[in-house]
Amino acid sequence: MQKLLIVGCGDIGIKLASVLPAAVSVYGLRRDISKLPARIIGLCADVTEPDSLKALADMNFDAVVISLTPGEASDERYQKIYVQGTAQLLAALNHECLQRLIFVSSTSVYGQNDDSWVDEHSVTEPTRYSGKRLLQAEQLCLDYGRQHQVATSVLRFAGIYGPGRGRLLQDVLAGKQSPPLYSNRIHSDDCAGFLQHLLQLPVAQLQPCYIGVDDLPVRLNEVKDWLAQQLACELQTVAASSAQRAGSKRCSNRGMKQSGYQLLYGNYQAGYTQLLAELIYTG
Repeated sequence: MQKLLIVGCGDIGIKLASVLPAAVSVYGLRRDISKLPARIIGLCADVTEPDSLKALADMNFDAVVISLTPGEASDERYQKIYVQGTAQLLAALNHECLQRLIFVSSTSVYGQNDDSWVDEHSVTEPTRYSGKRLLQAEQLCLDYGRQHQVATSVLRFAGIYGPGRGRLLQDVLAGKQSPPLYSNRIHSDDCAGFLQHLLQLPVAQLQPCYIGVDDLPVRLNEVKDWLAQQLACELQTVAASSAQRAGSKRCSNRGMKQSGYQLLYGNYQAGYTQLLAELIYTG
């Protein structure tokens, strides 16, 4: 890989660029490129504005990572960014030199809510608009890969946490407990690490789908109890009936492990220990 394009180059994209070999030319496409580090060559464009993507036709990337964010939680926005935006981006790309394409998706494409295990081969029948739109975008990328003979993977991350992603810690500090539903997560450093791994994996070994999670699906109330102990906080009691209003699932990272990737943070305690140390140091 010599020339990489990261579309929607946010936190994960910036982390990814920082762990790639210096010989790789990294381009970051986003609406505001003013905060991109010097390591990344900024391309100011918007996937929802086809005219802004025209320059891509003359750029020969051998790898593309699509990592978009909706900006707001609505079906209209997910449709515009993930479905319409992905379609317009793919139409603008020059596929002649493109060897691999990775689309960053989410485990929300799984609709299972009975605490069962899911993996890359599990049925995808999402009930919420977010999962439905992401599944549409995944299919657009996989179809593009087949049409143009580009090795294509979709990477379904679970709940991403790490520096700058402190919502759970804020909830704990505010005393907010959660019902005993299973939760799945991955540290943002491992998101970048696994993307790096897939970009350097021989094309012939690239699988069409991976789930990006750590080793330990765990009930969210257990995570909050542990964090509360570390932070010396008290959590409010959650009514037992609240756990019956929603379901949960457990996500397997077997495919990730079989690809040869080794997690930096195998469970929430390992990942949050570092975050808590930084919180105490800076707080």
